[in-house]
Amino acid sequence: LALAACLLIGAVGLAAQTDVIGPNSYPDGINPLTGLSVDNPDDLDRRPLVIKISNYPPEIRPQAGLNSAEVVWEHLLAGGVTRFAAVFLATDLDHVGPIRSARLIDFELTRIYDALFVYSGMAQGTLDRLRADGVVSSRIVGGAGPCPALCRFPREGLALEHTLFGDMNALRDLAVEMGRDVVPETVSGMAFSESIPSDGIGLDSIRISYRRTTVEWVHDPESGRWLRNQDGAPHFAAETDTQINAANVLILEADHVEQPFTRDGYWGPPNYAFTVELTGSGRIFLLRDGQYIEGEWRRDSPDAPLLFFDTVGNVLPFKPGNTFVNVVPRWQNGYELTFVLAAPLTATITTPGGVNLRLGPAQAYASPDVAYPGDEFRAVGRDRNGSWVQLLRPNGEVLWAAAETLVLDGDVFSLPFSRSTFE
Repeated sequence: LALAACLLIGAVGLAAQTDVIGPNSYPDGINPLTGLSVDNPDDLDRRPLVIKISNYPPEIRPQAGLNSAEVVWEHLLAGGVTRFAAVFLATDLDHVGPIRSARLIDFELTRIYDALFVYSGMAQGTLDRLRADGVVSSRIVGGAGPCPALCRFPREGLALEHTLFGDMNALRDLAVEMGRDVVPETVSGMAFSESIPSDGIGLDSIRISYRRTTVEWVHDPESGRWLRNQDGAPHFAAETDTQINAANVLILEADHVEQPFTRDGYWGPPNYAFTVELTGSGRIFLLRDGQYIEGEWRRDSPDAPLLFFDTVGNVLPFKPGNTFVNVVPRWQNGYELTFVLAAPLTATITTPGGVNLRLGPAQAYASPDVAYPGDEFRAVGRDRNGSWVQLLRPNGEVLWAAAETLVLDGDVFSLPFSRSTFE
């Protein structure tokens, strides 16, 4: 699909490609969340839907809607697993879910996309925050019904909270009936270009290790898309009966701020909640076209768009198509990325007597194994200072070794910094 000519975007810089559209405005009929033309331009003249979709326990998979959303955000839950917030603008499905309860990050996403927000419920602490937010509270469509907007589809062996599904057209009708603010606003923030960036680094796959779950995105050269696995198994979407796939994967690091304890059960069963701070700036990795590009997200205020730049300040264009966002916490030991590079460096152990391989980039981490002089590994990452190197074994296991104990056949700082920037 050919894109329109480059648009002037005012004060922000623009990447070298000449076919960039966005991030402030888009040609008529172009979806601002995908950069693609739509069959019916009227579908763009409405608020997006941000719909909360469960991802745990594994028995609820495959979910309905994840391959059809323009953008999907995956974020951490208090228990160390993840949940989705799927964004739909030009797409209408009659069966999406299972729909689950809200988290504090959803209020940020509702503002970023000027969206209606669909959820099943929320803890008392989240509800109190909602009541204090006039903007988000004017755009909510939540609860356990009524059908056909929100309907239960019981399944043997599955708890009731995992059986709620939505019909998008009925949800929009329900929003009108409830007197919600359905007047559309301009959606912006993403730029798009068909041109493959010239400064990306070749990447076969990446693993994103949260506390209790691991997500893997594998590049498929034939389709040019990223295929999703979770905890070692392909992750499918029910509405297409195909593996979840994306034109773009965005890994976005943000501060996660723990909320104070108020009383037992106030934040739900874990007695624990955090905000995800999406005002300010933070590190990103954009995966597109079999490569990754490091950059930065920026958002000046709660009412401003979320923008994306490369490391020198140029607008970072996405590949036209859908995007999957993996939000990772800027905490000590908050997450780990494993970049399976197309052209990795080789690390050779040189320390006489062998070295302890560790689970993280410091002597304080446990050492499950030892490597000996002459042992070779694929070097796929580093810590902030380049004093520890992330090593990938043939079985996929990742361990760390001090840089002083090995030699690399390249510059350690050419490797990605694969841990939280808090460290």
